[in-house]
This record gives sequence, C-alpha cells and structure tokens, in this order.
Amino acid sequence: MKKILKSTILFVALVFLISCNQKETTNDTSPCPSVSTIHPVRGNIQESKQLNGQVIYLNKTTITAPISGYITEVNTGVGNWVVKDELLFKIQTKESKALQNSDVSVPNQFGVIPVFASVSGFINTLNVTDANVFISEGNAMATIVKNTDLIIQVNAPFEYASILDNRQDIVIELPNKEVLHAVFYKAIPLVDPISQTQQIYFKLKKQTTLPENLNVLVTFSINKKRESLLLPKDAVLTNETQDKFWIMKVTLDSLAIKVPIIKGIETDGKIEILNPLLNISDEIIVTGGYELPDSTKIKMN
Repeated sequence: MKKILKSTILFVALVFLISCNQKETTNDTSPCPSVSTIHPVRGNIQESKQLNGQVIYLNKTTITAPISGYITEVNTGVGNWVVKDELLFKIQTKESKALQNSDVSVPNQFGVIPVFASVSGFINTLNVTDANVFISEGNAMATIVKNTDLIIQVNAPFEYASILDNRQDIVIELPNKEVLHAVFYKAIPLVDPISQTQQIYFKLKKQTTLPENLNVLVTFSINKKRESLLLPKDAVLTNETQDKFWIMKVTLDSLAIKVPIIKGIETDGKIEILNPLLNISDEIIVTGGYELPDSTKIKMN
C-alpha cells in the first residue's frame, strides 16, 4: 500500500514539474516588442519666440508741386532709384500755357518749372503719372524712401521689451522663406491701451530693398543653455492630458523600465531633460516605446 502511495505522489510531482516547465517555456517564447534606442547627448539648446512683424519706412520724403500748373514731363516711375537733384517733373504755369496757346510768341521753356529729387532713394509712391494733368501748389507728386530708413516693426507684449533691448541676433523670415538678420533699433515709449503691446523697431544688418507693409516673422531667443542633456522629441512619452512625461530606459540589455522625467527647454526636435540625471551611455527607447507597460522585456533592433 505504501509503495502504491509513494508511486502516486511521485507521479503527481512529475506531472506538476512538467506542467511548470511547459508554462515557463511558453512564457519564454512569447514575442517581445521590437524597439530602437538612442543615447542622450550633451549640447546647446535655446528657447525661441516668434512674433509677426511688418516692413515700414521710418522717414519718407514727399515731393510737392512748387506752383500750380500743368504737368509737362514725368521722368520717373514707382520703384525707380533716383539721386539727389535728378529731374523728376516739369510744370508749366497757367499763364505760360495760355500765352503758348495764343498768338504771342514766347520761348519754348517760358514758365516751365523743373522739379528735382531732394534726396536719393526709391520712388515709393507716384501721385502724378501722366503729362497734361493740372496740379495745385503744395500737392504731393511723389514719395521717396531710402534703404537706410527701412525698419521692421513688431508689436510686442510689454514684457518682451527688456528681452529685446540691444539685441544683435534677431532673425527675420520673409514670406519666400528667405532669412535676414537684424539688430534692435529702438522701442517706442508707448503701450497700446487695449492689447498692451509696445512697438519695437529693428534694423537689418545688411541694407535690402523690401516693399512697405510686407508681413514677416521675427524670431528671437529668450533662453539659452549649454551642455544640457538632450533627447529627441520622439523619445519622450506623455499622457492624454500632457501633464506627465516619461521615457523608457533599457537595462540589462532587454528590460525596459518607465522613468518619469522633468522637461526643460523644448524645440521642434529636441527636449532638455532636467531630472533625472541621465548618463550619455544610457539606452533610451526612441521608437516602439508607445503603450509599453511600466516594466517589460523588449528586443532591440
């Protein structure tokens, strides 16, 4: 009887061991998620702000009619470059025109007054485009602007005024994606009562001709850090409300562990990691980490 009991116990134990081995084998052979990893790097990072700006010409020179009369010549056009003392228009007095149309013989240029450019620059607006048009004394005929008077104007929140003061590293992006560089010029000591914004002026480092009222993007840094620990944006995971952030750190070559982090400066492609302090030799999952549990076995590509 005892022999039969011993045999039964041994049989049950053997079956139990075989069953456990089968379960362990099944668990070991379950597929592990494939991931790609990357190492943290140390580098420089900066936080930038972008504001809308507009091209304006701070000073404009208006050419006005010195007398009332009829335009006899128009020697310029919009966008033309003119130099100081260049002939722009000719105006004939009413009396001269009346005599010219009578039987009285008068010199050809009698009563004709030339109008010259008072400064060098570009013709920004042209109010008189054709001859034989009457114009009254003092009326605007044209406006001249100079490249040196070209300004980029930004309506910036008041708190940015101190940040932008004396800055030499302003980036201007045109609608065609061309990038120009500018420096701080002046801040107007007046704040809009509704928007609480202040007009800030920038001058281009290299004189360039741009159309007035052109909309541009003005970019400037507000925070710079050197030798920070950086990770690609894809390596940082977050919850639905985006108020918690973490990374998946690989240990023992095949075990991924969730590590909560505190972010610092964030750019389009990189994120500064303030806490915890990572080593540049750490393996951090950059692809394949989405929806992984807090701790899991993985297979690295």
